[in-house]
Amino acid sequence: MIYRFPCDAAYLPRTKLSYVNLPGILSDGKRDRQARVPGFVAVQLGERCFLIFLRDGEPFYAARITPQGRGPAALSEVLRLASTESERGEGGQIGYFGAPEAQLRAMLATLVHDALPLTAELDPGRPERLFPVLRERGFSGVMELNDGGKHHFLTFEAGAFRTGWFCDRDESVPLPEFLRSLFVAGAVLQAAVYPALDELPVQAGPGFVDLYRRMIGGTLRELALATGRETALEMMQRGQGLAALEHPVVASFDITPEGRVAGDPVASPDGLTEGVARWITEVLIAAADHHGVDPGAVVEKVARDSRFVLSEHGFFARLPWALAL
Repeated sequence: MIYRFPCDAAYLPRTKLSYVNLPGILSDGKRDRQARVPGFVAVQLGERCFLIFLRDGEPFYAARITPQGRGPAALSEVLRLASTESERGEGGQIGYFGAPEAQLRAMLATLVHDALPLTAELDPGRPERLFPVLRERGFSGVMELNDGGKHHFLTFEAGAFRTGWFCDRDESVPLPEFLRSLFVAGAVLQAAVYPALDELPVQAGPGFVDLYRRMIGGTLRELALATGRETALEMMQRGQGLAALEHPVVASFDITPEGRVAGDPVASPDGLTEGVARWITEVLIAAADHHGVDPGAVVEKVARDSRFVLSEHGFFARLPWALAL
């Protein structure tokens, strides 16, 4: 199945992934003012579709749609999968499309939220009842219509239709007539409704995630020098478990027995900062109490090269020690 979505412009019509430099597309907004526009990149890998959303030409969120489900995806994971598929040359496709921020917000509402129970009352086979049900329930949010892989998004407020974005709609065709065409006998149409998003979510980018991988790995190396690798690994894993009770994002990281830090967390920059700060705090408190390690000295050494970025995002303010950075 090919996934298709509404768009205002096709900056890069769907083409083979092996022909395209995806990192170049995602960084174009840094180089070209004309590229600083809202839109999305759709990467099709078999029956999986990954969407990378851009605002002012900069990627800010990624999500996936598969036959098994949908939801957020790590930007770093999507880049890695696209690179692997491109190297193999096994038929992945990519497209880059312009779309207004309101449409991106509607699309993301269907990807970050679960469908509402009201969905069970919507029967596309009875189109004469579809809109009346929403009106009777006073529904506010987004309705998604899936027409055999073509996705359409409609927004409602207090049961009244407000606006919508429709895949492959000829603008010369009036909207009521276009909607009627979706409900023709035999058409494969699915409907679902979702809560609205008040604002666009923002996901920590690959560089930001890598920064915290380095912080975690550096803390492990310093503790290994002071306590031995096995003890350091045990402390890191115990601290991770404690931090994950309040900050599940840290469970997305994985530390191998060799000390390599992997994982593709999906979180806001602030959420990721909060989680990793709590993790390192738990670890260094234990290291200080049981092994006489100086927590401040460890943080200062590990964070020195990245201190300005970490400070800007409030990492040090979340630690319980005074630091000389």
